[in-house]
Amino acid sequence: MLLLANIKKELLLLSRDRLSLLVLFVMPMVLVLILSLIQDDIFRATGGAPTTALFVNLDAGDSGAELRRNLQSNGALTLVEDRAGEAFDVKSARQAVFSGDYQFAIIIPAAFTTEINQAAKESVQAALSHEDPSRRSSQITIVFDPAVRGVYRSAVLNALQLGVLGLELSRKSSAFEQLLPDELHRSMTEQMGSVFPVGMLPELPQISFDWTGQQLITLDEELASPEKYATLPTSVQQNVPAWTLFGMFFIVIPLAGTLIREREEGTLTRLMTMPVTNSSLLLGKVSAHLLICMIQFGLMLMVGKFLLPLFGTPVLELGSSPFALMLVAVSAALAACGYGILVGVVARSYDQAAIFGSVSIVIAAALGGVMVPIYVMPRFMQTLSIISPLGWGLDAFLDIFVRGGHLTTVLPRVAALGGFFLLCMIVAMVIFQRWRRGN
Repeated sequence: MLLLANIKKELLLLSRDRLSLLVLFVMPMVLVLILSLIQDDIFRATGGAPTTALFVNLDAGDSGAELRRNLQSNGALTLVEDRAGEAFDVKSARQAVFSGDYQFAIIIPAAFTTEINQAAKESVQAALSHEDPSRRSSQITIVFDPAVRGVYRSAVLNALQLGVLGLELSRKSSAFEQLLPDELHRSMTEQMGSVFPVGMLPELPQISFDWTGQQLITLDEELASPEKYATLPTSVQQNVPAWTLFGMFFIVIPLAGTLIREREEGTLTRLMTMPVTNSSLLLGKVSAHLLICMIQFGLMLMVGKFLLPLFGTPVLELGSSPFALMLVAVSAALAACGYGILVGVVARSYDQAAIFGSVSIVIAAALGGVMVPIYVMPRFMQTLSIISPLGWGLDAFLDIFVRGGHLTTVLPRVAALGGFFLLCMIVAMVIFQRWRRGN
């Protein structure tokens, strides 16, 4: 009954602090909404989905159209050739990129077919006659936004290089198909003209290079999971659990704040005159704020499942182990509440708790991969990230969402979060007992 009374007291205090409730519920939802939309575009920029680029084809022949087909067939680029029914020209394409409407424009020159055919012919002729290869080439212009980062640019350039390579191979094969019979006939005439009468040389077989388009090597992509879980990670699967954990741990501010306010206002001293144990006081606070964290968790899952898809992002896939998911959420919420209790007991003022609590959570979030995925960090920072409880929780969530994890696979991280909670509570109770004796 004492525990229930303490829980009721904490919920009443929280209901009166509307600003804290706004921070706890609205801030994580806004963060996950904005950052998921931003990172969804980054996924598109780095190959997770096709990148949009303007395509201005000035070529009078068929090579420009063939290059467009090659670029679209590999799935890396979505090519746009007109806006509102009006085709882009060089000037309007450059202006669209300069204004930031598009990040890339690919411009095919007017004599592209003529130049590439001539270059292929000269290259083959040089090879057949054992001469130095031809230096002739045709130039494709790529206009890009200077604000575009290097990885984004490299992804588009690699896709374009792949399309150009296919076109070059096609043109060289055609030139070789045309020139090889003539070269063979000329060589046979020189070498065997004295054996066969004029005009009586054996007929050469028809040569075709259609087989050059046949793929001999294929790539089999396989996820590093024993069960070959088919779902690839998305921006939503990264951001929803990441910012859910951030919101949970931000409960340190209102939780520590209630402890400090009760201490400053004398409420805690009056409670201590009653037959109330330290564990009952602190666990009452933990239980009330644990409920808040689980409501946060439910709201964030709803954002990922129902709200974000309305803006064009993937739907949040929750994996195949609901019990493991809830266990990770509860252990992460307990770790957050335990840390809040510890900060509230250690801090001497509300400002001290607010500053230290918020800064420490931001640092732990940065180390744990909430803001930047751990795998893109420098090696030293990847090693350092192991100390972040937010990193433990995020890894467990991703194990369920992305890697097909289940209860057994997440138990080590659940145990780590539970151990962090117990450590915080033990230290807090020791400090709290000393403080109570001093009063």
